[in-house]
Amino acid sequence: MADESRNDGELRRQLATLGYSQLRGQSVADAVGAVGWWNLLARLGLPLPLVVVHDLGLLLSGGGGGSRREVMREGVPGGGVLARYQALLGRISDTETIEELGATPLGDETLAVLLARIVGDVYLRWQGHARMPDANALPTSAPAYEIAPPELAQAHDPAWALPFLQRLCEQERTLLARLQQLELSAIRLFGLFPIDGAAADLADLLHVVGSVGAADVVDFSLQLMPSLLETKRRPAAQRFSIDGFASVERRGNVDALLPSELAHDDDVFVLKALSDDLLYYGHERQNEVARPLHYILVDGSASMRGAREVFARGLALALAKKLSLVGASNADVWVRFFDSRLHPRIDLGRSARRDLPRLLGFRSQRGRNYARVFADLAVEIGRLVRDEGRDVAVTFITHGTCQIPVATVKALAAQARLYGIFVLPSGPLELDYLPFLHKSQVVTAASLGRTADKRRRALEIVEDAARA
Repeated sequence: MADESRNDGELRRQLATLGYSQLRGQSVADAVGAVGWWNLLARLGLPLPLVVVHDLGLLLSGGGGGSRREVMREGVPGGGVLARYQALLGRISDTETIEELGATPLGDETLAVLLARIVGDVYLRWQGHARMPDANALPTSAPAYEIAPPELAQAHDPAWALPFLQRLCEQERTLLARLQQLELSAIRLFGLFPIDGAAADLADLLHVVGSVGAADVVDFSLQLMPSLLETKRRPAAQRFSIDGFASVERRGNVDALLPSELAHDDDVFVLKALSDDLLYYGHERQNEVARPLHYILVDGSASMRGAREVFARGLALALAKKLSLVGASNADVWVRFFDSRLHPRIDLGRSARRDLPRLLGFRSQRGRNYARVFADLAVEIGRLVRDEGRDVAVTFITHGTCQIPVATVKALAAQARLYGIFVLPSGPLELDYLPFLHKSQVVTAASLGRTADKRRRALEIVEDAARA
């Protein structure tokens, strides 16, 4: 009860600051959405005044309409902090970044991370930031939402938020610069994947949105995606009969009961029914097929930095998208990085929004041990094939000196289809296990020399690997 009382008290204290909002058409739904963003920011250590989260959040998300029309423009009587704050919001809403974001679907986690990137540094340098609330996550359903902010302000003075609004106005140039530096290409890429499954980890998402290193991978992926999104999943032709009977069985539906069973006396019929001795016609059934698994391995070692890393990760992302579009509904698409070990699985087929930031921001801190990696992979795939009946296809992306024991490759090839992609080999590709791969591709420096050639080569590999 004490925790609930603290949470409700902090909620009322924050809602009272909405009386300073400089946006038109405030609603209870907007306040609830802002509290959701506030909870996410609090997890990042940024419990901003709710009025800032509310106003900036609605501007970034479009506010359900034209963001230019949302900001009040008539000024605040008497001037002061609120007048400067209104002018600041007006300048922010007029930026090209806000216009671009208005046409991009944003998840709550993404929007919270954008707010953290824009306002986080200013908040942490504000002298009042040390005052952390006693409450945990604020409730998104409470009677306080139905109370008007001026009425809440009588019991909870919102003036504590004015110094931070003043600080924002003083740092106007910094805020506008932060807004222009947002990596919008990453946000557009997130919008191309379904939102099913768990949300992305906030720390991973924060790293990707503010990381310059991931920008090249994102841009390359966006060059490939338009061609891939034209792909349609087509159902296979029906190849088994759905009518007729194939056998006589002990279990079935009443409509499949043999007519001869109805000739028994009532007592005998009941006894046979209780003893499961009645006979039924069995319908023809579709043969159970193995669940396909597309396993994409990406070399994350230091040897893959630079052009290799950009091409490998962009290719892996495009291939995963292609396979998820053309594959069967029960197919899985897994991506894993490897260096001296196999890293945790990234499931781009079912939870892309959650795992995509990890793929873009992964950095290896280990050396290389390819013999161990592929030996572990052989054990895992053997279990998947033996115990789960999976039909596995393995595509690995690496460089020209990826040395794997021939015996390990033979063991893998006996259980799965192996497709090797070697990016920018430093010399002639001379690997003992190449003849045991089902197929391989080499990406040369000439293929990566121009943007158009790089895109064409990547799409060729994606189409070929998907068919294989």
